[in-house]
Amino acid sequence: MKEFQEDICIHKDDFLIVQTKEVVFNNPVVFVTFPTPGIVGPIISRQMIKDLELEEIGFFKSDSLSPVTIFMDNVLKHPYLLYANKEGTILLINIDYPVPQKSYLVLAEGLINWIEKHVKADKIVCLDGIPVKLRPEKAVVITAAEKEVAEELKQYGAEMYEHGVVLGLSGAFTSEALLREIIGIVLMTPATSDFPDPEAAANLINVINNYFKFNINTQPLLDEAAKIKQQLAMIAEKQQAMQGPSSPPPRRLIEGYI
Repeated sequence: MKEFQEDICIHKDDFLIVQTKEVVFNNPVVFVTFPTPGIVGPIISRQMIKDLELEEIGFFKSDSLSPVTIFMDNVLKHPYLLYANKEGTILLINIDYPVPQKSYLVLAEGLINWIEKHVKADKIVCLDGIPVKLRPEKAVVITAAEKEVAEELKQYGAEMYEHGVVLGLSGAFTSEALLREIIGIVLMTPATSDFPDPEAAANLINVINNYFKFNINTQPLLDEAAKIKQQLAMIAEKQQAMQGPSSPPPRRLIEGYI
């Protein structure tokens, strides 16, 4: 850890991690997923848990986090969970419920403090979405990281922008990582803001697979994306049929855009 005269955690007394399963960590890569546009984060986390054989090892809580429980297939689950593989080389921080903005720093401080002291990881990767109405046909994955790592990711399909701002939970985690001996990485992709976007999730997974030498299957996500597109096309056809043929707009309205 970099030398500081005082503990750099402002909220150290407002965060608790409960590890329910013992894991011997082996310099793991830490991934963070959370609700994003197109629910890209949760989609990726489900696929990672399945294909990388990750097991639930604990959870975290705080007074500043929403007191909620979620359920999937009628089974109650904690919304803030930790997963790892048996080899201890992967740690997944899975956030299934939106975190209030005032809690971003609480979460980032508490988790990175634990990672630094007990997990001994040197990379934390946030997987995020950029909200768009219409995702570009070409796969786009943008990275923000320390220069050496960003250059490496560029070789595996990630694009680099010279200037920008990382907001939200990704911004909180990377800001906190800059204060530690941990490399913060953000991978972002345009994702539709109005409905789930498994194809955007697949774009992120492709970069993860290439860079970290994983084998996460993207075909189920592409199949799901095709179904969503088909459903949207059917909805559009029904709406058009109900509205009937539309008349061309008056000439004066068109001229305003020429």
